[in-house]
Amino acid sequence: MSSALTLAVHEIETFVAAEGWDQPARMFALALAPELVAAEPDLAEELGIDASEQGYVPIEQEWQDDDRPLDDVLATIGWPAEVHGCVVALERMVLPDEAEAELVAQGYDPASSEFAREALDHPARRDVRMVIGVLRDGERDCRLRVQQGEGVETFTDGPDLVPGLSNALAATFEPSRESDED
Repeated sequence: MSSALTLAVHEIETFVAAEGWDQPARMFALALAPELVAAEPDLAEELGIDASEQGYVPIEQEWQDDDRPLDDVLATIGWPAEVHGCVVALERMVLPDEAEAELVAQGYDPASSEFAREALDHPARRDVRMVIGVLRDGERDCRLRVQQGEGVETFTDGPDLVPGLSNALAATFEPSRESDED
């Protein structure tokens, strides 16, 4: 049986996927449905949530796309007690090790913009959407959607697929970073 977090991660991945590829990073706070109905009845009604629902309600957060690394942005986030978890959806381009080695052998520096341009055009390149969720209690889940080729996508699910990002998300729930804001 799937956990409530797994269901939320899959729901968010499906929601984001409906808008296609090449999207900026997106963040969602997770509120428990019954608590949201009790605390914010107007918002719950707007979202179509009623008191009988269980599980998490994802609420998309405004995201400042200011070109800072994601780790730096996450280091500034703290959540109020009403937020039980959060989910981040982001896309990355990946190359197999042999394709990356091929570009390095051709003289491209992996840190250069020229390398990035060549990687974008490389036939072995794959686009990956990562949807990573963490709960305040430490539970984690992740879903990866990999674009394998024209119209072919594969999925991988599990709690430890992106440990660095999962750890950074979990850190947003550290007591010293809790927010007093809504």
